[in-house]
Amino acid sequence: MTSFGDAINAGHRGEVRELTVLRGGRLLTADATPTVVDLVVAGERVRAVEPVGTVDAGTIVDVDGLDVLPGAIDLHVHLRDPGQTHKETVETGTAAAAAGGTTLVCDMPSTQPQVTSVARYREKITSWSGRATVDFALWAGGTDPAALAAMADAGAIGVKIYMATAPGFEELYSADAAAVARVLEVSGRLGWAVAVHVGDQQASDAHRDRLIAAGRRDPAAVLEVTRGPGNLSGLRTVLDLATATGQRVHLAHLSAYGLDALDLFARARAGHPGLTAETCFPALSEEEDLVTQGVYVLPTVFSATARRRWLSALADGVVDAVATDHAPHTRAEKDRGRDDAWAASPGYPALETSLPLAYAAMLDGDLTPQRLVDAVAGAPARILGLPHKGRLTPGSDADLVLFDPAGSWRVDQATMRSKVGWSPLHGRTLRGRLHATWLRGRPIVHDGEILEPGGGHFVRRPGAGDTNPGRG
Repeated sequence: MTSFGDAINAGHRGEVRELTVLRGGRLLTADATPTVVDLVVAGERVRAVEPVGTVDAGTIVDVDGLDVLPGAIDLHVHLRDPGQTHKETVETGTAAAAAGGTTLVCDMPSTQPQVTSVARYREKITSWSGRATVDFALWAGGTDPAALAAMADAGAIGVKIYMATAPGFEELYSADAAAVARVLEVSGRLGWAVAVHVGDQQASDAHRDRLIAAGRRDPAAVLEVTRGPGNLSGLRTVLDLATATGQRVHLAHLSAYGLDALDLFARARAGHPGLTAETCFPALSEEEDLVTQGVYVLPTVFSATARRRWLSALADGVVDAVATDHAPHTRAEKDRGRDDAWAASPGYPALETSLPLAYAAMLDGDLTPQRLVDAVAGAPARILGLPHKGRLTPGSDADLVLFDPAGSWRVDQATMRSKVGWSPLHGRTLRGRLHATWLRGRPIVHDGEILEPGGGHFVRRPGAGDTNPGRG
């Protein structure tokens, strides 16, 4: 039997390729009780899951005492490349993903230029190819039916609708219900995923202006608008459209909009199972982190009550998936908000901490192993229509993570991979330690070291007809 360290070194040299047996790990799945098994990997795929000790072939790697689960799929990241590479790059963002156990990132179209045409979509694929440490999929944007169809054919995983906007991203803006309805109609024909950033820009702007006139420039004022009537009105519009049309719709960063948004979504979902939603893992505290870090934790931070509700919604499957909305901004961009919170760029880096937070919650009893795996891997794969991802069953990609449940990990922003070099979780100690990340049958991270940068593939939407490089 080969030690894990020796197997990692062999895999790094390219020797562990044809048949590898991970022996004695506790396999966590979305639909079964955790079981100690032999997980058989052949090339890039899982070949079999057998009772422990029954497979006598290939390279047998001892993973006794470790938990084995599918690599996380992050539905919602912003790696800023191209256009804002002073914040993040393909290399730094996907290294952070790999170090945090995420094996597929799905990047939003809000790069520069905005991804609203097939030419820009193909340019982005070409730009990312050969640079990503983990696999990647790319969302399309815009409202033009012909452009959306062409991007779908080129492999786009789905379309992101923006009902709110920011300077420099106007091409992505779908300002009213009619524009959203048109994109939903096209998407129904294309059969791809639809993610929506809800909002009513005019109502939110008016709300903000009233608070500013009253002298409110504090972080809590920004939270009030984020969770306020403008975004809730946009959410109602989208839920009504989805229910009326029967179109599948995924709600991006639902947790940013507060508990009223959760209640609206839960009621609508009862009559429309095609509705799905994501939350960032509810870890940051209004009572503590907002007080000590201010704008650095905006816009998604939780009161104690809200944290319990969102964890319960994840545990019960009311909310489908964990997604980071990984939004790296430099310290300077955040520090603009020290005296005027409205001036700070919203969002924070989260790729390296998301899965470890969720795994720690499982160890603490807040999530079952089944709900952990489904929320971070199974549900994202279903939403995107990727049958070969998000599970460790025969024929699936051998994207996997090994955790030591007896270990622990202290978040240290000095050693993290995101280019911005900070984390709102700096200094926090989490139960469980990520031991290794494997991508398509190869170790890419071991004990915090990146072994194989640049080996990630483009993952296209199944059925896409374009012949550009990629998988799907």
